Amino acid sequence: MPEGTLGHEYAHQLRSQGLTPDSLIDPNPITSPQDFVTHRLRETHDIVHVLTGFGVDGLGVLGLQAFNLAQNRSPLAVMLIFGGMLSALQNDEPHEELLTALSRGFDLGLKAECVIAQKLEEGWDRPLTDWRKELQLG
Repeated sequence: MPEGTLGHEYAHQLRSQGLTPDSLIDPNPITSPQDFVTHRLRETHDIVHVLTGFGVDGLGVLGLQAFNLAQNRSPLAVMLIFGGMLSALQNDEPHEELLTALSRGFDLGLKAECVIAQKLEEGWDRPLTDWRKELQLG
């Protein structure tokens, strides 16, 4: 994929983590609307990292969870955010960056179009900037 496209940036991120798209396919059967949402969240997680600009480090992961909480009311996001905050407090780590990432993720999630409802996999060749504009992620 050409540089600057969703596909290029996604592939770059996966390679940097030693992952392949096939390793991210959720093999679980979909038997309910809840299963579909869970399935879609799993399969698009790394794509949404790219779209939102949240890195794959600890702060980026928690920022993305705040985004998921705002977008999808994910119970898992609540648990992960709580765990990250508790860990920071117990380890007496600075909390300003964590709170900023959480605030940014939640605000972005509230303002953006529902990302998991988009056919992202059909737009690998589209510029990332176009996706972000269309989904109001900027």
